[in-house]
Amino acid sequence: MQRGKAVIKITDVLSPILDRRRQFFYLSLMQKEDLYKGVKTVGFVTLVPFMLAAGALSGYFAGIFLKNKFNLPVYVVLVSAAFGFAAGVMEMVKILRILAKMNKK
Repeated sequence: MQRGKAVIKITDVLSPILDRRRQFFYLSLMQKEDLYKGVKTVGFVTLVPFMLAAGALSGYFAGIFLKNKFNLPVYVVLVSAAFGFAAGVMEMVKILRILAKMNKK
């Protein structure tokens, strides 16, 4: 055995990781459902800003396409972007209703 060098065993490194995995598998069913509900809620909440941006951007690009294709005035781009944003807000309201129902259960 060498002096002055620390010996690290693989079990010392892996045991904390394996303990955490075992703890997850031994969670009760209610704890797992709460964990899954939390993850699902975070996913829905993360989706909201992307829905708003996607609606506005799709309306903007649709307006540019219509303006260039049919030689329409510039305000068509603004109107279509507003419609796209309104569609994004409507989808956001749907998501918030789903979250409200999910949190009531």
